[in-house]
Amino acid sequence: MTSRLLSRLVLCAALAGASAACGPSGPEQAAIPGWTTVVDEPSGASIELPDGARPQSDTAPDAAGSTVTLRNYTTTAAGGAVEVGFNVLDTYGGHYDFDEGVQQVASSLDGTVVSTKETDVEGHDAVDAEVSYGRGNVVLFQLVDADDHVLQPLVAGPAERRELVEETFEQLTGSLDVAGA
Repeated sequence: MTSRLLSRLVLCAALAGASAACGPSGPEQAAIPGWTTVVDEPSGASIELPDGARPQSDTAPDAAGSTVTLRNYTTTAAGGAVEVGFNVLDTYGGHYDFDEGVQQVASSLDGTVVSTKETDVEGHDAVDAEVSYGRGNVVLFQLVDADDHVLQPLVAGPAERRELVEETFEQLTGSLDVAGA
């Protein structure tokens, strides 16, 4: 699995929704050793990511023909055993279809949706999802509709390291601060 794969996964999820801008702030010291607090300035959302997360911005047309800009931050954790990402899609208050977003992620990976669960993150509608893909890989991700933005923390890795994938995902989502979004 590569950061390019995570970027593709994220772009496909983005295309299910809406449009954008860019510009992350500098890293801050995180509460978790080896992790850094990253603030996505346009949305105001923050999250703790493993050191080395690099911001990127991609654009693509969405289903309605509008240009969508997606900011993504990707890196690895646990010595490269899992990939960790945080993605932000600017929707400007537009509707984001969680079901379609989850299906697009699965489709982009030639994978299968294993589960989805509606949830709430700081008062915002969200969904937790799991997709299996490839030869024994799994990605856990969350889609959070934070008014003008969709936030997507995710962790991907081999199913045989599921406990590590789950622990990393819990750590990642537990650090998400939607407040500014």
